[in-house]
Amino acid sequence: MIELAKHIEVLLLENDCVIVPGLGGFIAHYCSSKYNKETREFCPPVRSIGFNPKLVMNDGLLVQSYMQAYNTDFPDATRKIKTVVEELKEKLYQDGQVCLNQVGTLYYNINGVYEFEPAENGFFTPSLYGLVAFTPQQLPFRPAMATEPLRRQKPVMQLPRHKQTYSYRRWMKNAVAVAATILLFFLFSVPVKNTYIDETSYASLGSAGLFDAIRNQSAASSVLSPISQVAQEKEKPQGQKKQVKNNVNTLKPVAVKTEKVETLPETKQIARATKKETKVSVASQKKETVKTVPASKKNGKVSHIIVASLTNATDAESVVESLKKKGYTEAQTVISQGRYRVSLYQYADKADAYKKVQELKSLKDFASAWVFTSK
Repeated sequence: MIELAKHIEVLLLENDCVIVPGLGGFIAHYCSSKYNKETREFCPPVRSIGFNPKLVMNDGLLVQSYMQAYNTDFPDATRKIKTVVEELKEKLYQDGQVCLNQVGTLYYNINGVYEFEPAENGFFTPSLYGLVAFTPQQLPFRPAMATEPLRRQKPVMQLPRHKQTYSYRRWMKNAVAVAATILLFFLFSVPVKNTYIDETSYASLGSAGLFDAIRNQSAASSVLSPISQVAQEKEKPQGQKKQVKNNVNTLKPVAVKTEKVETLPETKQIARATKKETKVSVASQKKETVKTVPASKKNGKVSHIIVASLTNATDAESVVESLKKKGYTEAQTVISQGRYRVSLYQYADKADAYKKVQELKSLKDFASAWVFTSK
């Protein structure tokens, strides 16, 4: 029985319930610290032990403790516990009580009911070890001296008289400042007006239009610029001046032949008129039958030196005629991809064409010349 009490004591240090099969269960309860008003004593927190005879089912906790102590198996440890419990009950029936060392004392009364009284000095919690009851010393009573409370007068805040006037003046200053700011903004703001927009300087210009703009600034177009200006001035009415956007497609040089007219007799004027009519008819026939050289030839690829790129055959033919008058007899028109290109020279070898282009670029009139190879 002493051995059984030691097993129960050790198991209660780490567990709140230890069941002895066939006898009952020992349960630990935590009790907080208390103060006894009669004795003026502070009691420390403790764990009190109780007993419940209805907990007789084997939970295996006490059996495992016996197995570790005797190094045996479960059935053997169960038989040992059963033997000890039978001896404890026999002694309990004969003597009426059994002492379980530091756990407490178990009683069996006349009515056949088990009663348990825990040990007073038993401890079953290592964290509460060393805590004992104590009685604090009472402090002597000293009557407090009656003192009159000090009366403090609250300071009275006096508002200055000019406060309202000052706030009104500040509001007026702010209003004047805002009005002056708005007035200066309208007086000195930058005027907004519609400005001229050059559409050719935008990135929306395609690659084809960009190359056309570069090629139209060639020497051939600069040579014919005075003639085209005269033609444009004649086409405009005297009382109206039409504004045209600076677009690449609107730069169309037009060749116009000007002649001096003198006062002649009526017969000469009639003859001149007939000659002019014949010249106009011949010129119209020439415009209708423009000699153009197709981009493709039977002999293979031909490299042309292009000095101008125009949008219609009339302007291209006028440029060719002006170049022929300057001594460039090989000048002709090449049609490719809807463009009328003015060719100054033609070469079967592409290398010779590039050499000639380098020579022409030294001249100011043909600084923008380039090589075009027809298939």
